[in-house]
Amino acid sequence: MPPRFIYITGCDGTGKTTQTNLLIDDLAAKGIETHHVWLRFPFLFSLPLLVYARLRGFSWSETNNGFRHGYWDFRSSWLLRKWLPWLLLVDASLAALTNIYIPLWRGKTIVCERFVLDMIVDLSVAILDCNFHQRYPGRLFLGLLPHQSRIFMLDLDAQTIRKRRPDLEEDRNLDNRLTLYRNLVNDLSLQTFSSRIPAKQISGLITETIKG
Repeated sequence: MPPRFIYITGCDGTGKTTQTNLLIDDLAAKGIETHHVWLRFPFLFSLPLLVYARLRGFSWSETNNGFRHGYWDFRSSWLLRKWLPWLLLVDASLAALTNIYIPLWRGKTIVCERFVLDMIVDLSVAILDCNFHQRYPGRLFLGLLPHQSRIFMLDLDAQTIRKRRPDLEEDRNLDNRLTLYRNLVNDLSLQTFSSRIPAKQISGLITETIKG
């Protein structure tokens, strides 16, 4: 049997959705029914502060070459820097209970594509704190990961991502997010696969690692 909770993470453009779908298909072929989870920011209690951020100009969107990009910059707002991460932690906890822990309790095998590591990176970019995951509430986000999780990080250089994904070509935070994901790999000793190799090969490596 595979681990009950399998989490594929990494920067936009590294192939998470492709690998998630391949893994779900592989498990289904073995007769293992999976529950697919996509959790990035399940806004609820944090929503009023996000509305405040938009009204005050701390969050905005830009359209370049027909593609829209959203940005957060909370560095100059004490309210957003201090309180938004805590409210997002509450939202993430409720979403994890509903979408992860209850299905696990019911015996489901979960393949997760977006979760707390992706939330940590987005918050780290917004408050410009590369060590957010090492202190509270960042450490509490990590505490939401189920025990005996199998986590796989996908990595790729920014130039190749921009070449493969035209919608990310003008994303001003791409390089910063890649650096933050790599910091998590180093600090948390996460297993990483380079998306420079073919998708089927990566899928085979993930499958073999799960079996092992």
